[in-house]
Amino acid sequence: MGGAAMQMTIQQIKTAKDRNRRADGTRQLSAFQEHDGILQSWLAVSEEGIFIVQDGRIKECNRFMARLGGYLQDEVLDTVFVSFFDDTSIPVVESACGGEFPGTRCTSVQKVSLVCKNGQRVNVQLKVQPCVFGEKPAMLAVLSRVLDSTTHAPSPRPSRISG
Repeated sequence: MGGAAMQMTIQQIKTAKDRNRRADGTRQLSAFQEHDGILQSWLAVSEEGIFIVQDGRIKECNRFMARLGGYLQDEVLDTVFVSFFDDTSIPVVESACGGEFPGTRCTSVQKVSLVCKNGQRVNVQLKVQPCVFGEKPAMLAVLSRVLDSTTHAPSPRPSRISG
C-alpha cells in the first residue's frame, strides 16, 4: 500500500472514530436527559421528601419541604442537609449517611425530627442510599412523615437556615 493510500486509510479510521465518539456522546446525552426526565417526574409526584445530597449539601429536592416544613424550594437548595434536623437528630442523620457525605451503604429507616421554618418539629422517617449525581458520589435521602406524627412545640431556637 502506497503512502497516499495509507494516509487516506488512517484518515478514514480517524473520521470513523470521531463519528463514533459523537454518536456515543449523543447516546450518553440522550440517556442522561431520559434519566433526568425520570428524576424530575419522580420529584414532582412523590409524597415523600426526596433529596440528592452531595458534599453534605442539598443539590436537588422536591416540594416536600414546602408542604411539611414551610420552606420554599429555593431556600432548601445548596443548604447543609443536617441543618434541617433538631440537635438530637443530627447524630442519627450523620450516622445514617455514613458520617461523612457521601456514605457507602443504604440504611434502615431512622426516625428523626425535622425542624420547620416556624421552629416546630415534625417526626419523619429517613432512609438514605448512595448514588451518583453529576458524575460525583452523592446520597439519595428520602423523608416520610411518620403517620402518628404530631407537631411538637417550637424548639428553643429557630431553624438554622431561616433568614
